[in-house]
Amino acid sequence: MPKTSRLGVLLAMCLIAAQSLAQTAGPPTRTPKTASLCILQKQVGEGQHQNVRVSGIYGPGLDRTVLEDAACPSETTWVELALRSLENKAELRKAIERSRRAYVVVEGEFYGPPLPDPKLPEAVKKDYHPGWGHLAAFKTKLVVHVIREVKAVPAPNRAAHPKP
Repeated sequence: MPKTSRLGVLLAMCLIAAQSLAQTAGPPTRTPKTASLCILQKQVGEGQHQNVRVSGIYGPGLDRTVLEDAACPSETTWVELALRSLENKAELRKAIERSRRAYVVVEGEFYGPPLPDPKLPEAVKKDYHPGWGHLAAFKTKLVVHVIREVKAVPAPNRAAHPKP
């Protein structure tokens, strides 16, 4: 085979490989939006989700747990772990084992309230509000991909809050 033919075949193979890689690669990684949990819970609408960086109090366990913010304690978000990195997972596990809670900064997908099943009658859809997590009790859900930071949560001041 002449030298120019081999070069042409090699070039064609490189182009095919590059095109194949470009098709299989996912979308470019987007920088997550940093927001408070309270704001996310109010802003992310029904059926929507956002790539976010958020902080809050994580607990009471490692899996099947919630994230809450002291600024809006009555609203909690269901959390699912789908970690792409094990960075800080051991630290989170230790904090949870010590006090059942940890302050975390995480990145992931934040989901607003789920949409009702489109097959439901309109009268039912109007009053039915599906949720996430245990017994579908949560309006919002966070799928955690990366744990950026873990800190211990200070124990409550027992002197300030004596038992009845």
